[in-house]
Amino acid sequence: MEFVDILLKRIEGENELKKPVNALICFSKVKTGKALGALINKMVKFRPDKSSITLLNLIDAEQAQQIQDENVYKSELFSDIIQLSEANKLSIRTFVKQSENYVDDILQTAEEYNCNLVLMGIGSSVFNSSLWKKYLQLKDETVQNELNYYQVLGEKTTTSLNNVSSLLTRNKLSTGIFVENNYSDTNNLFVPILSKEDAFSFPYFYQMAKNPDVSVTVWDAIGLMETGQKFQKLFQFVTKKTDGRVKLWDNNKKIELSFIERQDLMIIGLNGWEKLISSALSWTHHLPSVLIIKDNKQML
Repeated sequence: MEFVDILLKRIEGENELKKPVNALICFSKVKTGKALGALINKMVKFRPDKSSITLLNLIDAEQAQQIQDENVYKSELFSDIIQLSEANKLSIRTFVKQSENYVDDILQTAEEYNCNLVLMGIGSSVFNSSLWKKYLQLKDETVQNELNYYQVLGEKTTTSLNNVSSLLTRNKLSTGIFVENNYSDTNNLFVPILSKEDAFSFPYFYQMAKNPDVSVTVWDAIGLMETGQKFQKLFQFVTKKTDGRVKLWDNNKKIELSFIERQDLMIIGLNGWEKLISSALSWTHHLPSVLIIKDNKQML
């Protein structure tokens, strides 16, 4: 089955829409965790009551020493997210775990709680378009060693990017990397389509666009909607179901920095993300919060 048919079935099929989302939300920084908790609630609030969220705050030894009372810490960290999740009829679990291997603990937790979506939150100071581009360039070099990464990126940033790369490679579930950049809410959502596989972002922004306060602009940079009849059908269905809140960018117009600055969130596929950061577009250095999707062709 072609992946566009998978998407059509996933979005149009009643049985697909009844499947619960069991999302694992992973993060180390409080600010990032709060933002990601708000985002996932907005994304899955129209899914069935059996959907669940597992919040996993991974901390290192230094962070653990700063926590005087874990119950107080958990209350301050999770209270808003718990309240929002319960209002949306989502069951929720919360964990704070000191970890020496973030990816192993993420994969173990996802398996233990039967999750079908993993979202990893990371701050824009340690994951952004410039840093990821440099990281990929270093990975492509014939001779690779950790010292090269440390010299170019620094040890802390290298560790964070290694975790992202490892999770994307090892996780067999649908995976999202959420890059938090002063996220507060999503009213304006930008979705670039730079490769065919980026169309897997459709179910994700479709769920967001069900919220009446969310407007979505899809930039079909490769003409997918013009050349593919099934993609046209998919886009028309989404537009109709969201009362026209999903719109197509006019490719005769240049995307200006002023437009990017008005966006709250960008959702993009992993292939499209790597194409975007390799482009000469200057506004890629001024992105809002970003959700990068690597889909397993089964989720959302």
